[in-house]
Amino acid sequence: MKRLCKGTIIGISIGVIISIIFSLLFASGGYDPVNPHSYMGEIYFKYLDDIQIMIIAVCVWAMIGITFSLSTLIFTHLKYSRVITTILHFLIMLIIFFPLAILAGWFPFKVSAILIFFITFIVVYFIIWTILNKKNKKTINEINTYIKGKRVDQNE
Repeated sequence: MKRLCKGTIIGISIGVIISIIFSLLFASGGYDPVNPHSYMGEIYFKYLDDIQIMIIAVCVWAMIGITFSLSTLIFTHLKYSRVITTILHFLIMLIIFFPLAILAGWFPFKVSAILIFFITFIVVYFIIWTILNKKNKKTINEINTYIKGKRVDQNE
């Protein structure tokens, strides 16, 4: 439950920050929680009022945060190799995140925009994976050094 709450809060917080930044850059002085020129943005702004659009955006941001929060359980609860769990995590994230990104109105529903989304997702995933992998290796080395030090102390 704690993981769900944390994912929800982080997802909504990041969603609000991103929407404010993009509104400052592109909304001509107004605030749009969803890009009105995206595929879903056009639908939302045609059929819904501002409050309804904001509620949808907050729900989507929360689902994105929950997805990121829960997906890390793959690495701690599955007994597969790191390669298999990484591929599985990547695919699950992509399969869940892609429709949420469409619902969030982050890009137009065009082949070029979808291609850019996939390329960006792969690059960002690789960067985050590399940083976390280096951090985990450092932690493992520190633990191993600590354990070796304990063994030396016990033998003396």
